[in-house]
Amino acid sequence: MTERIAYLTIDDSPSSRMDDMVDALEASGVPAIFFCRGDLLEKNPASVTRAIKKGFVAANHAYNHRRSSQISFEDITAEITATQKLLDQCWADAGMDTWPRYFRFPHMDRGTGGWVVDFQKVPDEHRDILIKLFADGLNVSMDPPSEEAKGKKAQLQLWLKSNGFTKPAFNNVSLPWYRDTEMGQAIDAMFTFSTSDWMITPRHKGNWPYKTLDDLKAKIDNDPWLQRTDTAHIILAHDQADIIDDTLALVDHMLDRGFKFEI
Repeated sequence: MTERIAYLTIDDSPSSRMDDMVDALEASGVPAIFFCRGDLLEKNPASVTRAIKKGFVAANHAYNHRRSSQISFEDITAEITATQKLLDQCWADAGMDTWPRYFRFPHMDRGTGGWVVDFQKVPDEHRDILIKLFADGLNVSMDPPSEEAKGKKAQLQLWLKSNGFTKPAFNNVSLPWYRDTEMGQAIDAMFTFSTSDWMITPRHKGNWPYKTLDDLKAKIDNDPWLQRTDTAHIILAHDQADIIDDTLALVDHMLDRGFKFEI
């Protein structure tokens, strides 16, 4: 079986079962970046500090998990700033002197809704691939954004860079639709495969294309890009108490299929 390299990124931490998730991943030798919501972090900083002490990375997922296309530039940057202050304290409490600043937008809404990238500027050969990636794995509207929204997205990229945020070191991701598009240049953390695990949370289950754990395992097995061994992959999953066991089962499934997780 040929080994495939992947980076596991987990959104919406810390859930009430984050400790369980961290312990299971640690036992399996799987590193991960946990993107943390400020509102949850404020209630449960101990789980995040604990994860950092165990070698995991804690990163920023804004404060209230709102869609950037629906709030102002000032509101989203205030959320990021407030969350980073909480994260900085967790890193310091874990005994660290320095730490990275990574950010992922809630819902992958970078200010332009489901237009995670500007589809009008994407090369023709990549457009349908990216539309499917975002429409298939996210709960977003695919309506075209206004010019004002596009401007806000660009402004947010500049703000992130000027405030010390950097893109995670996702090395050797050579998928052409990632490498040769806006995805590869983004300061915020992108992904190349969504587990779509959120679709089987109780409030969503049955309402989306993937309805069972077996459906999600089949998605892993059948995605043509995820089968490639000449590139690394960025995996999107979630830290939500209702589906922790399912998400961990998907990680185990990937390990069984020959994936090696790095950070």
